[in-house]
Amino acid sequence: MKEDRLEVDEATLRLNLWLTQGIVIGVAAAGSLFVLGWDATLSLFSLPGWNAVLWAVFVAAGIIIASIVMDRYLPKRWQDDDSINEKVFGAMLPSTTVLVCMVVGVGEEWLFRGVIQSLAGNFWSSLIFTLIHVRYLKKPLMIISVFGTSLILGLLFSHYQSLWPSIVAHILIDVMLAFYLQKTIKKKGEEE
Repeated sequence: MKEDRLEVDEATLRLNLWLTQGIVIGVAAAGSLFVLGWDATLSLFSLPGWNAVLWAVFVAAGIIIASIVMDRYLPKRWQDDDSINEKVFGAMLPSTTVLVCMVVGVGEEWLFRGVIQSLAGNFWSSLIFTLIHVRYLKKPLMIISVFGTSLILGLLFSHYQSLWPSIVAHILIDVMLAFYLQKTIKKKGEEE
């Protein structure tokens, strides 16, 4: 029995991405200011020092390597997201890719680490972060990957009491994996 799937074009997916990230940033800002307050919001964005940035790069490198290893050596069906990432990032310009990843990194870290984790803790924040990635919920490997990545980013935030390490790591992870995906798509196109 063939499963019916709604096909969505790249432009619609990208529009939805921008709209959802606008909502995420809006909710993060409102939650941060109205629930945590102005001073706590400012402290979320305090600069933690170069050691924190180095740890963020180290953490991001580990997650990127693990993701690439999983992509290369584990069955594709364990990681298939109905080609949504390919449609979103596949033909995107490098500058747009970086911009999208920066907006996603800042917005999601502000909301999930800065607001939700500050109120409910790392476990609950990571669980909610995993659940909003709906397209992965039928893929156990993807659930574990997203939850584990979120926990690690939450540990960075907890340790440094600043969003910058988790934001830097999140952006690096997204940018490098988007570029890896684009390279993989280009390589497949050349082989066909």
